Amino acid sequence: MKNTSVIGLGFVEKLLVGIGPILMGAIGWFIPRLLELLKKLPFLAEARVIELLDSFNPVWVSIICMCIGLIAGILFSLTIYSEALKMRISSEDIHVSKDDQVKQIARANVKAVYADQRQVVVIDQADREWLCELSDIPPSKLKDTFLFHDFPWVDHDPYEPEYKLWKLEDERFNSSANAILYERRNALRDGDKKKAKHLRKDLNELGIFVKDQGEEQYVRSIKQ
Repeated sequence: MKNTSVIGLGFVEKLLVGIGPILMGAIGWFIPRLLELLKKLPFLAEARVIELLDSFNPVWVSIICMCIGLIAGILFSLTIYSEALKMRISSEDIHVSKDDQVKQIARANVKAVYADQRQVVVIDQADREWLCELSDIPPSKLKDTFLFHDFPWVDHDPYEPEYKLWKLEDERFNSSANAILYERRNALRDGDKKKAKHLRKDLNELGIFVKDQGEEQYVRSIKQ
């Protein structure tokens, strides 16, 4: 069997996955006591929801709310686990699992690997970002793991000088690319990270790669 290193959930992610069901179940159990406190507030004392819950046996309310909390906590933990970056690294390839999707790249096709703030970035031989995902794993551990398997780790983005601030109607790109970049900038300003991520993937397909600094986008491109 080939020697394989596994990089999974970081400390914070493991903590959230572990305590999520327990914490939310505990909150559910103590809801009757919370109701007692809420009833002391004049503007909530006669609320219909408060009166309805107060009409049931407090023990049963605690049990039911605890079960609901446990189920919600389990779903929360499963979501965290699914969205976390998980990698299996060998001297032959990198196998990535994230958002219930998997992909793989051979070591021979990897040009550079580095950590950019909290992101793991893998550049392929075509100068494309094959991977650019958040991870809670310390960069030092990532570096040691990739070097152990003879991957070309670098301490900084080798293409950093090529990134230039994107502006409206940027002459480097056609109208379609500028439209995507404009929509993505609006998503950043609205705090819509999910949309910004999807638009980033669209740009990557066009050979355009983005680094964010606040609401500003710094962009480089490769020839198709």
